[in-house]
Amino acid sequence: MWGEDGPYSQVRLCEETRILHEGVSRVFLVVEAEINPFTFEYVRVYRRKFAGDEAILQLLDHAEYRGKFGYVVSAGEVEIVEEGAHEFARRQADMTVQTLIRMHAFVMREFGLEGNGGFAVMEDDAPHDGHLVWDEKTERIEAATGVELWDDKTLIQVSAGMRDNTMRFFVAFAFTDDFEFKKESAEAFARTLKKVAEDFRTSIENCEIFMGYVLITALLPLDVAPADFIEIAREACNGLHTKPMFAAQYLVTNVKRPTPDQIAAFLKTSSLQT
Repeated sequence: MWGEDGPYSQVRLCEETRILHEGVSRVFLVVEAEINPFTFEYVRVYRRKFAGDEAILQLLDHAEYRGKFGYVVSAGEVEIVEEGAHEFARRQADMTVQTLIRMHAFVMREFGLEGNGGFAVMEDDAPHDGHLVWDEKTERIEAATGVELWDDKTLIQVSAGMRDNTMRFFVAFAFTDDFEFKKESAEAFARTLKKVAEDFRTSIENCEIFMGYVLITALLPLDVAPADFIEIAREACNGLHTKPMFAAQYLVTNVKRPTPDQIAAFLKTSSLQT
């Protein structure tokens, strides 16, 4: 499945520059998906269950197996000079993302993986007699009596999942208007993000760069305030160039990976604030 506790696939939207002889011939926006082999082959076995889902059926018919890249399918391409090219490519990418999500959801239901986000333990060093509780009989807040009521370890869970006693967060930063995210900027961003993550004992599980924003998947220790890590990372990146790299607003969630619609709404709001 490629994922640690469930299926993982990816959709790529990129520019493809075609070079002929000694110069650039044409530039295209290309949408392509890589699907983990288990999900693709399991859905293909149960193809009849998707009789009314034309997008999944077309994907099953046209994807090709490419070894370590899994099953690869082209979801469309358009020459960048055409009117509405970016909008078309974005729609194709979003449609492909939703198609893969439906396939993943089917596999997760079949194997009982839903809601299996993992658990973590939060330890509490405070003395038990320092706790207060609501007493339903007296309808008052009372001091807790009896050690059995309180344990020094609490089992917690979040929807996005836990790993090694860290909590998974999805963070989206919107690029500022007209910021050019070139190779040098990408390298500086990667170094800076890694340094800030190390300072906060945080692991960067994944970092994806899209047109208009970056999406970071981070595993934060339970005693680290997410806003501290996120805002220091943003400010550190903004200090790399004369022009800030990221807008002031950011999107963060520990429920699940943001959907394309949520990202689009965030980008629209962020652009209004800049």
